[in-house]
Amino acid sequence: MILKPSICLSTLKTELNNLRSLDSKNQTQFAASASKSGKVGITKTQLHLLTEAIFFTAFRAYEQFLRNIFLLYCCGIQPRKRKLVRSYLNPRSIKHAGVLIQSSMPYLDWSSPDILLERAETYLKDGYPIKKAISTDVDLLRDLKKIRNHIAHMSNESLREFKKVVKKHYSTIPLRIPKPGEFLLLTSRKAKGSYYLQYYLQLIEDVATSMT
Repeated sequence: MILKPSICLSTLKTELNNLRSLDSKNQTQFAASASKSGKVGITKTQLHLLTEAIFFTAFRAYEQFLRNIFLLYCCGIQPRKRKLVRSYLNPRSIKHAGVLIQSSMPYLDWSSPDILLERAETYLKDGYPIKKAISTDVDLLRDLKKIRNHIAHMSNESLREFKKVVKKHYSTIPLRIPKPGEFLLLTSRKAKGSYYLQYYLQLIEDVATSMT
């Protein structure tokens, strides 16, 4: 199968929808447990851990999408939109494009919106179509990375950055900092009726769609 931007987007959307279904199932099982109806469910702690896993998996799928879509554009593969993507590279293949961009770096970071903006400006004319998609929601994408890092590392450094995300919700730093999974289930201040996990999954899908 030839890799195309539309296929990358379709793959990401499928993964996000699967994760949404899993989240819904988890919520149902937790509700059953909380109702004390005798049905087998899950505890609040288990729900928080499962929520973290869903978010982490979604972010990983998003990173893979970014890698694939960026390298495709560097190879001259065009998105569905009419404006042409112009690459400053002339690689032989997608793999070769990755090698050229990585150069002497130990690895390519696709999780940082700031690094991605710089990379887009370096290798794509006007950064199109990556730059605009990232710039529009760059602060939120930074928050996603901070949450992702704290789930992955649980270090003092990641906690310090995660607290900044929590502070945006409460307008202050609470005495007890919620775990990432607990925070992701708080009602979003950006989208009424949705909790942060739902809001972030939709954000990822919207940003990805705007790139293709």
